[in-house]
Amino acid sequence: MKDFKDKNGFLTGAASGIGRSFALALAKRGMNLFLADINMEGLEKVKEEVEKEGVKVFTCKCDVSKYEDYENASNDFYDKFDGLDFLLNNAGISIGGDILHIDLKVWKKVIDTNLWSIIHSMKAFLPRMVKRRSGHIANVASGAGIIGSAEALPYIASKFGVVGLSETFFARLKNLGINVSVIIPAWIKTNILVIDLEKIQYPPKLLKDFGKEKLDKAYGTLMDEIASGAVSPDYAVEKYLEEIQKDKLYVFENPIYYDLLAMKGKDPRQYENVLVEGITNRGKAFREHFHKHGINIEDYI
Repeated sequence: MKDFKDKNGFLTGAASGIGRSFALALAKRGMNLFLADINMEGLEKVKEEVEKEGVKVFTCKCDVSKYEDYENASNDFYDKFDGLDFLLNNAGISIGGDILHIDLKVWKKVIDTNLWSIIHSMKAFLPRMVKRRSGHIANVASGAGIIGSAEALPYIASKFGVVGLSETFFARLKNLGINVSVIIPAWIKTNILVIDLEKIQYPPKLLKDFGKEKLDKAYGTLMDEIASGAVSPDYAVEKYLEEIQKDKLYVFENPIYYDLLAMKGKDPRQYENVLVEGITNRGKAFREHFHKHGINIEDYI
């Protein structure tokens, strides 16, 4: 997508984080926007910021896990605009927990929000984009969709799914005039790093022996440490837009994922070693952090 001026975009998850940064960056480049989020209060604040750039902007409440919300949003969009030039599928959630104790309801909620949302979006918008033979779709995945990690398994599974869908759509739609990118954020200062401690599912015996307050304190400070090394979404989005303008499939702000993708193809055995070493080291750091708080989690794994 070479130019954004006077084009029309639909963005999900636009009330904060990467979605908000995309909205502001695209508005500054002259794109008219239709912003969607479940958080209407935050969305209206973003709308006020975007309007200062002199572009057209509309908003709607959209729960991306529900197809009927997407269908209504799509119809509303086409009532306002004659065509869709840029579709950003950005909304997502992450819920942590022990691998053996994550409730199936958590798996469903995360996958419905992170993966089914992409399917819903494509079902709602793609037919008219194909008919028009133009447009660019950007799906936000994660570094966790490139290389496995030791925690937040539902999130990881959903983001690997987003990468797979995006690759397939990229190949299938290229000859129909539609480009597809999959955005691979590393550590970005967004709400995805703000853990909802109420939703963490600790092993029952660990919870009984130490109590939720102590466990939450340890987990919360761990996430604070991780977030301290994250980059701003504004910085990341500028990098993403540079790559989107080149119609690239894979879009990164951190080049380490280029190396990991290359390693998977050229030296799978080395990649296996990196994968195991990475998860082992992360688990060790996790255990050491909890040990500082007087919690020996090894006894509960």
